[in-house]
Amino acid sequence: MPPKKQTDLKDDLHFEDAIERLEKIIEKMENERVPLEEMLKDYEEGTKLLSVCKEKISIARKKVEKINKDAPKIDELDEIAD
Repeated sequence: MPPKKQTDLKDDLHFEDAIERLEKIIEKMENERVPLEEMLKDYEEGTKLLSVCKEKISIARKKVEKINKDAPKIDELDEIAD
């Protein structure tokens, strides 16, 4: 099976799963003696996961901004209630 491309990673991986995997990689690097090649592989995976997380946060931020833009403002709600 061919390795997953980063675009596939973005589509298939939930933000929380990516964060959990990143935490495991960091913990492994901090607490274990790891051969250089394995560490480089883990580092590469970590940078890809970080990129996925940043992209998902950016998408979520844009959605929140759109929701806030389209939502009535608090003072508008006060006027409706009066």
